[in-house]
Amino acid sequence: MAKPDHTLAFVTDHKGQLFVHADVNGLTLLIRSLERVRSKVAAGECEHDHLHTDAWAGTELSESKGCEMDGDIIHHVKISGWTSDAAMKNGFVQ
Repeated sequence: MAKPDHTLAFVTDHKGQLFVHADVNGLTLLIRSLERVRSKVAAGECEHDHLHTDAWAGTELSESKGCEMDGDIIHHVKISGWTSDAAMKNGFVQ
């Protein structure tokens, strides 16, 4: 599979912090993914999208930790959009 020609990396550290690193093309990819999910939720449908590294058969995420050398690269990001009812049923809203 082709390696991404952009930077979009999610890295976690031992404290559970998430670091997102992106160039303009990586940000564009992430925003498009979020907008697709958002438009479905706005229409009353639950939706999700997946972003993967090359090691996990994807081209959306970069595999480099960059400056977060002590962190762990995230190979799979699932973005889930919930309607209000679904968010409540799935325990996201009290």
